[in-house]
Amino acid sequence: MLRKCCSGRLRIADSAHKTKKKLSLKGHFDELVRMNKVMLSRPRAAILLSILALIVFSSISFEVRASSLDVIQGKIAQFLKRPGIRSADWGIEIVDPTDNQVVLSLNPDKPFKPASVVKVITTATALEKLGSNFKFRTGAYADGEIKPDGTLVGDLILVGRGDPNLMDPVGDLLPRPTLQELAEKVQALGIRRITGDVVGDNSYFDFNTHGNGWTTQDLKSAYGAPISALSVNDNVLWLSARPTQPNQRISVSIEPQTSYFHVRNLGITGSRKARRTLYARAIPGTRTIVVSGVLPITHRGYWQSIILEKPADAVATLFKDELVRNGIGVDGTVRVLQYGDMPQEAKRRWTLLAEHQSPPLVKALEIINKRSNNLHAEMLLRTLGAEFAGAGTDEAGLKVVRDFLVEAGIESSHVRLNDGSGLSRDNIVTPRFQTSLLLFLSTRPYFDLFLSTLSVSGTDGTLKHRMASEPLRGTIHAKTGTLNGVASLSGYMTTRSGRNLVFSIFANNFRASVGRIRKTIDEICALFVNLY
Repeated sequence: MLRKCCSGRLRIADSAHKTKKKLSLKGHFDELVRMNKVMLSRPRAAILLSILALIVFSSISFEVRASSLDVIQGKIAQFLKRPGIRSADWGIEIVDPTDNQVVLSLNPDKPFKPASVVKVITTATALEKLGSNFKFRTGAYADGEIKPDGTLVGDLILVGRGDPNLMDPVGDLLPRPTLQELAEKVQALGIRRITGDVVGDNSYFDFNTHGNGWTTQDLKSAYGAPISALSVNDNVLWLSARPTQPNQRISVSIEPQTSYFHVRNLGITGSRKARRTLYARAIPGTRTIVVSGVLPITHRGYWQSIILEKPADAVATLFKDELVRNGIGVDGTVRVLQYGDMPQEAKRRWTLLAEHQSPPLVKALEIINKRSNNLHAEMLLRTLGAEFAGAGTDEAGLKVVRDFLVEAGIESSHVRLNDGSGLSRDNIVTPRFQTSLLLFLSTRPYFDLFLSTLSVSGTDGTLKHRMASEPLRGTIHAKTGTLNGVASLSGYMTTRSGRNLVFSIFANNFRASVGRIRKTIDEICALFVNLY
């Protein structure tokens, strides 16, 4: 294997340094079992010949791979000496589970900021603890008496329990939006009027709407949208605008459509030569969105995301809109219950009217890992805390994660986790820790499901446009990570010779563009796919 000597150069190290046997890929063990069965069915002489052949073949194979590693070593050393690239702090560990060998190792125990690679830890814990078939439950409850004429004398409560997909913007997960489904079920029960309020119960999670270590810029961006047990549309509103006629108001629409916001449209359609100055902003502390500026008549359209400052309030309003759309009158207003607002004993008098169960958990994990959705990862972390540690908080969720790592026997004393998505700059992992986790996952019965949640090179997710040419397309299943000065890739690769490798590559504190760093990471992967 390759290791870094004290001079900082990569070198071939003693092959006796190996990972624990229990960490081998499941497929390798299956192949060994198959070979043993075949050999047991042969005469003794044939068995001896087979053993001899295996020894000779293994020796030749090792020599070929050792020669290949020499070439790979030299090329990687050249890569890491490039201007801009050499300024980065690099951490790499690549393991071949077939013979339990670390084949490349560079700063394996050095701490690195992992960025979104943290999502692997969160989703792995969820699969282990919740199970692949776990379903989020969102319910509509009555707090009051339902009269024979269909009047609910009291409140209708929408109880959120961390489902990140109440809406399905992509359109391939739900047959219809969850709030529409629940409103139709309430209407089907014969309820025609609600004398009280529509209440959004957001108390499954605590009131902290962001993770520890998030920056001010994160909180202003769609990728850092507020965390809430009742969330919708990734907790952003999409505003779109189109030109009409010169000097006339532009056309504005929002998605999802809701009475929660009031839009003040001050935007003007400009001439063909006009410059676009159109911009939309939500006035803090209000439900007003102001659209102002100029949109040239030749412009094909403008869109902008607006963060939902209070997601639970917006969800409860959307639910009221759906109830009204289904012919159910609401006399009261919309309000929200937050963490600690009401004791659990008081909630026991509520009557369940309708419930939505999400698709199996693995579908939610695909969105987290393939699309690298921060909000969904944070909601999952707090769900772990609520389900297993008695509180929907980051601290409780992280305790469940740490317990999982201890139970799995993964050394994590040098690991520091602050959130579930990797957006925090305070997260710290090591390459050896990350590959150890991936190797452990490869032994679990849910491994194939976990593998399916990762992005595939040249195919989907955040790797759709990376390593897309042959023979790299489809050979890498991995999780990407990106922050300012941070780029990472961690997962599994299959080489042209059919060997399966587990890898983690981290780059921190670089001056080069993130594009150049990613290209270097991809080139390292390509070397192993093509030559190992």
